[in-house]
Amino acid sequence: MIRFERALRAASFVLIAFAIWRARPGVGAANSIRVRASSLGREMPAIQSTSEQSLHIDIDVTPTPADRDALAAVAHAGTHVSWSAASITPLAAVATRGREPGGPVRIAVASAAEVSLSDGLAALDTVRAAGAARGSTVTVGAPSGALGARSGSARAPVGVPSPAPLHPVLVLGRAGWEAKFVVAALEEQGWSVEQRVFVAPGAEVLQGAAGAIDTSRYSAIIALDTTLGTAGASIARYVRDGGGLVLLGIAANAPLVRPIAPARIGERRIGTTRAFDIAEPTNAMALYPLESLRGDALKIASRGSLLTVAARREGAGRVLQAGFDETWRWRMQGGADAVAAHRAWWSRIVASVAATPLAHADESPAAEGAPLARLIDALGPAVAAAPESAAPRRLPAWLLPVILLFLLAEWGSRRWRGAR
Repeated sequence: MIRFERALRAASFVLIAFAIWRARPGVGAANSIRVRASSLGREMPAIQSTSEQSLHIDIDVTPTPADRDALAAVAHAGTHVSWSAASITPLAAVATRGREPGGPVRIAVASAAEVSLSDGLAALDTVRAAGAARGSTVTVGAPSGALGARSGSARAPVGVPSPAPLHPVLVLGRAGWEAKFVVAALEEQGWSVEQRVFVAPGAEVLQGAAGAIDTSRYSAIIALDTTLGTAGASIARYVRDGGGLVLLGIAANAPLVRPIAPARIGERRIGTTRAFDIAEPTNAMALYPLESLRGDALKIASRGSLLTVAARREGAGRVLQAGFDETWRWRMQGGADAVAAHRAWWSRIVASVAATPLAHADESPAAEGAPLARLIDALGPAVAAAPESAAPRRLPAWLLPVILLFLLAEWGSRRWRGAR
C-alpha cells in the first residue's frame, strides 16, 4: 500500500513539473517576441537587454535609421530578427548639390506612389505618381533643416552634401560680343571669372592675375574660339589633372585641344528658327554640328539629326563640346526672360565640367533615401508570416484532473490505513 501511495505521489510531482515546463513561454520553439515598428523607440532598451532567440517586427511605419541600425546590431549579436509589412511603398530619393554658386540642391525621386518633399520648415514640392514611377528630379534652393521624402507609408530622411568650394572660371577667346556676354552671364550667376581676351596678334588683355593653369586655381576653362594664347599649351595637362574644359563652336579646331575634343566640327548651319523666345531657344543659334564622335564620348544633345553637344573624360577631367555659335544673340534678341535663361544655361554648362574637391564621407549624399532597400540590406527580405510569438502554451485539458485524482487517491489511501 505504501508503495502505491509513493507511486501516486511521484506521478503527481512529475505531472506538476510537466505543467510548469509546459506553461513556460516559447516551449517547442525558440523564445520569440513581437514588436511594432512604431514602438521600437520605446521598446528598444528592453529588446537589447533581453536574451530572446527570435524577434519579429511588424512594420506599421518606416523604422528610423537609428532603430534600423539597432535591430541590425541585435541580429549581429545572435538574435534572429525578421520583419513583415502589410504594405510598404518602394521609395528612392537622393539629393545632390550642383557645382554652381549657391549650390542648388537637386533631388532625384522614384516611387510607386506620389512623393512629397519637405524640409524643416515646410513642404517643398510634390511629384505625382506618374512622374515618380518614371523617375523625376526636383530642384530646390538651400533646404532649411532636415530634408525628407514621403511616399505612401514610406518616409526617408535625405542627406544633402555641403557646398563644394569653387575656383574662378577662365575665359579664353578674341575680344567681342561672345566674350563680353559669356563673362557677364557667369558673373551675374555668381561665378568668379578671369579672362584672357585677344585684341590683336600678340596683344592679350587680362582680367585677373597671370599665373599657372592648374586645378588649384581654376574650376573650369572656356575656349570660345581657336585663339588660346599662352594658356593653350597648358590646357590638355590641366584637364588630365582633373580640370574642366568647355569648347564652344570652332574652338575644337585649335591644334592644342583637338586631340582631347569629343568630336570634329562640320560646316556651319544657321538656326532652324528665327526667334529665341520659344521652348528650345538654342534652335535659333547658328551651329557647327559635331561629327566623327570619338568612341569614348557621350552624346548630350542634338537638333534633329545633328549632334550639338557631346562630352568625354580625359584623364581625371572632363571636356564638353558645344557646337553653338554666337550664343550672345540669345541674350540680346530673346524675350523678357532671355537674360536669365542665357546665364542659367551657361552656368549649367560650366557646372557640368567644373573641378571640385570630393565631399567628405559624412557630407556625401546619404543612402537613407531608399528606406525599403536599406531595411532589406540590414535585416534581409520580409517574411510572409510572423514566427510564433512568446505566449504561454495551453495545458492539456486532462492534466489538472489527473493531478487532482492522483493526489486525492494518495490522500484517501493514507486515510484508509490510518496514516496522516
